[in-house]
Amino acid sequence: TRMKQLSPMMLANLVLALLVISLLAFEQLTRPTPAGEPLTTQSPNAVQEIRVLRGDTLKFALLRDADGWMMTHPEVSRARTARVSHLLSLLGARSSLTLPLDNRKLADFGLLQPILEIQFDELTLRFGNESAPPGRRYLAIDDRISLIDEAYFRIAGLPAKHYRESD
Repeated sequence: TRMKQLSPMMLANLVLALLVISLLAFEQLTRPTPAGEPLTTQSPNAVQEIRVLRGDTLKFALLRDADGWMMTHPEVSRARTARVSHLLSLLGARSSLTLPLDNRKLADFGLLQPILEIQFDELTLRFGNESAPPGRRYLAIDDRISLIDEAYFRIAGLPAKHYRESD
C-alpha cells in the first residue's frame, strides 16, 4: 500500500503535539523536588546532650544546662548558642529521598562505616557518602536511609573550636 502524504494541517498538529510534550517533560524535569517529611519528630528544645563522633573517636560533646549549652569534650567551656542551634536544625531537616534501611545497601551509600555520627540523646544519625550529583548526603536514621542537604554534614563536621564560645 502506498503511504499517504501528511497534509500541512496534520503536520502542524504533529509538530504542536511534540512541542507540548517537550514542554511538559522539561517542566517535570526542572520542577524542584517537594520537601519530604522531617527526619525526626524530636523537638530540638527537648535535646539535653549532643555527641559528634568521627569513626570511633568522640570529636566533641555538648550538654544543655540552665544557661544554654556547655562543651564537655574535648574541653569544658561555654558553647555558641547559634552554632548549636544550626546543629539541632538537623532534627527537622527535610529528606529528598527516603528508603527502607537495607543492610545490603549500607555499603553502597557509605553507611556501613559511617563518616560521621551525631547522637542527640538516644537518637543516632549516621552520615554516609555524598550523592551524585553532589549537594546531598546519605544519612541512616532508625530504620531508613534519607538523602539530605550537604550543609548539615558540613555543620556537624566542623571542629570543636567552632562550637566553643569565644572569649
